[in-house]
Amino acid sequence: MARVADSAPVATTPFDTTPPGERYYRHAGDLVRLVVAAIVSVVVICLVTVARNTADGFTEDLADASGRIARSARELLLALAQSVAIAVPAVVVVVLVARRRWRRLLTVVCGALAGAGVFALIGQAVDAATARPLELRRADTFLDPSFPPPAYLAAAVGAAVVGKPWLGRSWRRGLDVGLVALGAVLAFVGTAAVAELLLAGALGAVGGSAVLLAVGAPNRRASPAVVAEGLEAAGLAVRTVTVVRATGGRSQVHETTLLDGSAIVAKVYGRDERDADLLYRTYRAVGFRGLEDQPPPTSLKQDVEHQAFMLVLAAQAGVAVPRMRAVAPLTDGSVALALDRIDGVPLDSLEPDAIDDRLLDALWAEVGLLHRARIAHRALRAGNVFVDRARRPILIDFGFAEEAATETMKARDVAELLASLAILVGAQRSVSSATRVLGGPPVAAALPQLQPLACTSTTRRRASKALLEEVRTAVADATDSPPAELARLVRVRPRTLLMVAAGTAAFYVLLPQLADVGDSFEAFQEANWWWLSVTVVASLTTYVSAAIALGGAVPQRLPVGTTTLTQLASSFVNRITPANVGGMALNVRFLQKAGVDGTTAAAAVGLDAAVGAVVHIGLMLVFFAWARQSAASAFKLPDSSKILVVLAVVLALAGLALATRWGRKFVRHKVLTAVRRTLANLARVARSPTKLACLVGGSALVTLGYVVALAAAVAAFDGGPTFAQVGAVYLGAAAVAAAAPTPGGLGAIEAALVAGLTGV
Repeated sequence: MARVADSAPVATTPFDTTPPGERYYRHAGDLVRLVVAAIVSVVVICLVTVARNTADGFTEDLADASGRIARSARELLLALAQSVAIAVPAVVVVVLVARRRWRRLLTVVCGALAGAGVFALIGQAVDAATARPLELRRADTFLDPSFPPPAYLAAAVGAAVVGKPWLGRSWRRGLDVGLVALGAVLAFVGTAAVAELLLAGALGAVGGSAVLLAVGAPNRRASPAVVAEGLEAAGLAVRTVTVVRATGGRSQVHETTLLDGSAIVAKVYGRDERDADLLYRTYRAVGFRGLEDQPPPTSLKQDVEHQAFMLVLAAQAGVAVPRMRAVAPLTDGSVALALDRIDGVPLDSLEPDAIDDRLLDALWAEVGLLHRARIAHRALRAGNVFVDRARRPILIDFGFAEEAATETMKARDVAELLASLAILVGAQRSVSSATRVLGGPPVAAALPQLQPLACTSTTRRRASKALLEEVRTAVADATDSPPAELARLVRVRPRTLLMVAAGTAAFYVLLPQLADVGDSFEAFQEANWWWLSVTVVASLTTYVSAAIALGGAVPQRLPVGTTTLTQLASSFVNRITPANVGGMALNVRFLQKAGVDGTTAAAAVGLDAAVGAVVHIGLMLVFFAWARQSAASAFKLPDSSKILVVLAVVLALAGLALATRWGRKFVRHKVLTAVRRTLANLARVARSPTKLACLVGGSALVTLGYVVALAAAVAAFDGGPTFAQVGAVYLGAAAVAAAAPTPGGLGAIEAALVAGLTGV
């Protein structure tokens, strides 16, 4: 806080120039940039893979245009680009080292490595370089004409994305222009294809944005001095400015004292708050339907002006709201909304005994005034209600408010406040007060909206499903309303998108195989039926073995027959859910029905899966050693250099994750906790040799049963591979399929088995 005497000139007030909050933190804009860059990358990949002829045609047209220019001119352009490509990184390193900006230097280097690494992984797999604009002969210079390659552009974009937060607006624009010019020169003179350069730029932005999200960017918040300057330009004579809230919420809060002695609150909205708001609105638009969200304003200033306008409308309707004093644009691009300071506390900070029926009725009366003015608050939770010294409720935070509100918007307001108040005073008092003041119909209209998805994130975290059910029951009883069906708000679930993508990929893999279904049917007629019967029997034994393994993971004794049928059902469920999630959930539920408590059931299923993975790896090593060279020829491993690149990128990302507080917290609370729990369960099972033998032996028999079934199937069609070779192929293919996102490894397991059996 900065203070001056009453007689001091306002213009010379020595306000603090340090931005509030941490020096580095994660900006919402970086997440938006990452999402946009990823979308652009997907579009370019689709362009390269689906519309390859179009991309190549554009590249060839550019080659024709480039060929009409003298080779000396093209070499001059390339020489200039090469000079800049060498000089700029050197200058950046020298400047940062001279100024001892070690963190900044390390971050920029990590951004460059991340951009180049992502392009090396994805760009090489996509193979965007299908055509070249024009091949240049080696010029009379020290550098090869292929320099700088597309990977350099990806690294430059990654470094630029990381370095931009430290640069001014003019430097950022100049950097963007320079990168675009570099890409245009490389495409024109023949260094790379256009699609390859576009992909390099997009993937470089992905890598750089990921680094910024991992390590954080410099603080861009407005300082008290900037806030004071903006308020003074808006006609408010400022004496003091105190930072009340620098992080959290949709705005920064500065408590300000004016020269006339009055107190105001300046809510400062910056670029990060704007980016977070756009990201949140996009998430709501994509994931939900029927929310009736209006398109966001085109600028941050218009967004704040909308909130000020809604406050003025609410005040004219007689609603108790803070008086709006000014909308003040700040010199750093932020916008401040100046409001009268409320001498009170948030409603959700009061003890339940301090919230009487008079206060609740007064609050619902304000809601009635608001809705009669056709205004919907759209974030009407207890935290957005202040209680002043006169015990009068005052509504705040009209950032999402809408005029000309529909009945659905009003119903969501009522549902939100009912749930939020139920957390504080209980469902009965919350519903009784609303019914007394608003009447039965408006409260009954909120029934379809009393669900977690219709509530704000704060209310959703605090209100359990049981509490919302209690509120719905209380509303139905108080209004004599029949049970209402909850409004359907979900547009597309993430698991639905995953299933669609996985199904599409599986269909893409299996389609060529379906074309040969006639040949497969003819071959099946000539199969050896004795070996096919062995295949069926061996396949059936896997369910019994899985039941034995699951029984060894729990202290209780499980019925073999029922457990075996459950494993058959689990296998079926795994055909339609990725990563065996459905089967594991089914086993947990079965164990709970068998008398095992929930925690032990989940731990037992996890232990069963972990032991099964260890046994699978052990058997894979045994069969690969047994099959020797023939097993190695079944699977073609990538080039060693690519493997090293992948390992380097994985280790770098792991190091960046562990360098962040979130990464360490995830490893400590998720990974290490799961490992400790698995080891503890294994130690408990190891106390009983019988249980341990069932767990390990059953897991081994499951894997061996699949190997025997596949070997018998190969023998039924007069296959040539030995049992050891078939076992090595199956175990390797199953390991590949385990990493596939398709349900049950569909598509991946078939392709891997075909490739493996063909290889041996």
